[in-house]
Amino acid sequence: MSLLQIKDPKTDTKPKQRFVVGIDFGTTNSLVCKYTEDGFKHYHLNGNDLISSSISISPQHNTTVGLSHNQKNNSYYIPSIKRFIGADDMQLKYLEKYNHEFTKKDNMLALTIFNRAYSVVDLSSLIFNFLKNLAETNEDEVLDAAVITVPAYFNDSQRQAVKNAALLANIDVLRLINEPTAAAIAYGLESDAYGNYVVYDFGGGTFDVSILSLEKGIFRVLSTDGNTMLGGDDIDFIIANWVRNNYNELDYLEPSSLKNHAKNIKEQFNGSTSNVSYRIDDCEIILPKKIFQELLSPIIDKTIKTVKSALKESGLRQNEIDSFILVGGSTRIFEIKNRLRSTFDCNILDEIDPDKVVAQGAAIQANILSGNSKEDILLLDVLPLSLGIETMGNLSEKIIPRNTAIPIVARKTFTTFKDGQTKLLIHVIQGERELVSDCKSLGKITLENIPPMVAGAPRVEVEFQIDADGLLSVTATEKNSQTHATTVIKPAYGLTESEITKMISDANLSAEEDMSARRLSESKVEAERVIYALEQALNHDGSELLTKSEYDSISSELSKLRELSKKHDFVKIDNQIKSLESKSEFYVERRMNKSIQSLIAGKGVDDVLK
Repeated sequence: MSLLQIKDPKTDTKPKQRFVVGIDFGTTNSLVCKYTEDGFKHYHLNGNDLISSSISISPQHNTTVGLSHNQKNNSYYIPSIKRFIGADDMQLKYLEKYNHEFTKKDNMLALTIFNRAYSVVDLSSLIFNFLKNLAETNEDEVLDAAVITVPAYFNDSQRQAVKNAALLANIDVLRLINEPTAAAIAYGLESDAYGNYVVYDFGGGTFDVSILSLEKGIFRVLSTDGNTMLGGDDIDFIIANWVRNNYNELDYLEPSSLKNHAKNIKEQFNGSTSNVSYRIDDCEIILPKKIFQELLSPIIDKTIKTVKSALKESGLRQNEIDSFILVGGSTRIFEIKNRLRSTFDCNILDEIDPDKVVAQGAAIQANILSGNSKEDILLLDVLPLSLGIETMGNLSEKIIPRNTAIPIVARKTFTTFKDGQTKLLIHVIQGERELVSDCKSLGKITLENIPPMVAGAPRVEVEFQIDADGLLSVTATEKNSQTHATTVIKPAYGLTESEITKMISDANLSAEEDMSARRLSESKVEAERVIYALEQALNHDGSELLTKSEYDSISSELSKLRELSKKHDFVKIDNQIKSLESKSEFYVERRMNKSIQSLIAGKGVDDVLK
């Protein structure tokens, strides 16, 4: 008799893996990548893993993603969509070289194409949708979720724009992670790296540098810096201008077409090339290596200056850096590697394809966050600029300082300035300066229905919460009444390059001046508080508790303080506050005695002692 073998099917099958990917949403090209036990799987278009971050829109408003410039036909061609995310009015002059007609849609930057406005978020969502469909078609499976990478220096509005674009494409975003961190994940897991590293991320449209401390399973970002308006595109424009100035017979070429040729010229240079010969129609272009180096030098100088700034911010010396991790297609240029080696005397890590390393790191993180992997990685990114609120006197009160590790929750308690105040406007700001006027406004919320109390009695707790994606939410709560208001800060536009660099450099250059300005503002606010409190008291019971001469004496000192508070000498203001408080001390005592007497009037000793 044969035996019937029975077994639990659960022991024979592995749990189903969630279909998750990493998406590198790049300026020039984008990638979508899946991490498996057998390695990385890149989903390609026509045999190419790099999907052009471009969109072609026909006059009938049909859209096509991923075409090269020479495939655009009669459609409107838009490359480098990512470069426009978070751009504001101040950047439009810079963006003129892209020859687009810019407008506004839903309070966001938009492009007018065949009489229709397309917001940058709308256009970006088309790319995300294409990448999603590409992965799903290859796997014949519905995508569960994705980790998406963003430049380290993307601010809150830019990160939110990327997330919104992905959501419009019906992608469940597990997390936004910084591109340098994604690169570190790829190298950390593959080479078991540890030590201090500079992630030098030079892509098509942005340049980021991050200083990271790597240990097994832990990636700590010590500092970040970057330039959202610097990338390989700028090299292409410089070469295109050189060609235009030296080969007049090519004036017939459209700027976008010439830029595309310039990109091809750039990509022909390597360490041994003395010059590049390139033909456009019947015209042969010869670009000597020496000229190429001269054209390239100012751009490399900018990146090196940014690296040195990030190193200073991290607190590390140059000799404490173990290696540079190269990210982005622009790092293939031999002159960049050569300058980094000569400037920093460093080791260069470029074993992983610099075009793919970010997508691979994102895929690894997606695999972990989805529960597909038993591995774990602790990501400790940092805040690129300080966040705080405005207080009386145009003063900036920092709640989360620059380079604080995120995610994080931070709280501070504030109070009202005037008696009976039932509303409190909370102005959220970003920057390093002491005065609000020198910082970037992010948004405002109003806390209403505060119970009327004397000035200083309400306790308003302001909570800043930054999630793993780097997105900020602000909550204000009056602790006595539990009245609260919450908002997710979504500024309309991002920081410009000049704003980013000025906020950090000006904070250092103007530190002494800023502190003097802060001292003056604090003195004026205190003077205003004292004046307000004393005027309220005099109007209430001054004539009752003071003789005429006493009243006139206090009024005289009060007038002196009013006049001094209009001037710019905080020492004199502080001294007059002390003088006024000293000369009105007896009046304060009389008011206190009067208040006590009114409380105990008509009561026995036992009642008072209860």
